[in-house]
Amino acid sequence: MSSPFAITAPTTSVYLAENRMGKMPFTVANMTDQPRKAKSAVVPLDSAPPDWFKVVRGGELTLPPRSSGQVLVQIDPPLGVDASTQQFRIDVDDPADPEDAPVPGPSCEFIVPPSKKKFDPTTPRGYLATLIGSSVGGALGELAILLTFRLPERDCGADLDCAVGGIFADFILLIIAFLSGLFLLWVGSTMGAWTGLRVRNYLGSKTTALFLAILMVPWTLAMMWLLSKITDNLVVLLILAPILLTAVPGVLARGAVLLMRTKHI
Repeated sequence: MSSPFAITAPTTSVYLAENRMGKMPFTVANMTDQPRKAKSAVVPLDSAPPDWFKVVRGGELTLPPRSSGQVLVQIDPPLGVDASTQQFRIDVDDPADPEDAPVPGPSCEFIVPPSKKKFDPTTPRGYLATLIGSSVGGALGELAILLTFRLPERDCGADLDCAVGGIFADFILLIIAFLSGLFLLWVGSTMGAWTGLRVRNYLGSKTTALFLAILMVPWTLAMMWLLSKITDNLVVLLILAPILLTAVPGVLARGAVLLMRTKHI
């Protein structure tokens, strides 16, 4: 019996750049005269760790007769792993026809290069992506508070109790807005750093975001104390705060991850 699917790849080897992930496209063709569903699964071969692979596009395809679609597999080894050559393939089956055995695709390999012994400043490390992502994310978080927060308008006239109560209520609202702003700054910076690294396909995006989330709590408190000692000029504070509260801890978090995983920053 002929196979219902044909699986091809443009190459059988992927060479990963240092500390970067790789992607391998596969073409799945429906060889029958009937519409078929194609579900793809990565099959690691030999000693390849299963958690290094993920189907990021085309995991489930609906293919008209004699048509094809693309499956994209992402290879994401942890930072700092030893140099090696690993093999894998994808298997494709039709979930609507469980009696058919999965159709195996071609065996492919990916090559993890050795880490460089000496620091090379030209090697992309992810600092710029982290800095931009954390800064933009933190700014968006603060902007959300500025655009939505408003103190309520009160007209107490000569009513002293109303005036005192209004001052107390405004003080409480300001504290809530301040804490909300810090929370959104924290969440925005963390998500921004993670997004920036993922968009640029750098490894260690989750670990960097986690380090930044942990670091930002004591860092923010320390920087707020430092800023209060340096100046009370609002313009200076608005200039320094985004740099000290988001960009600097983002770079420090990225450096810590690289140092732990690759032994150099």
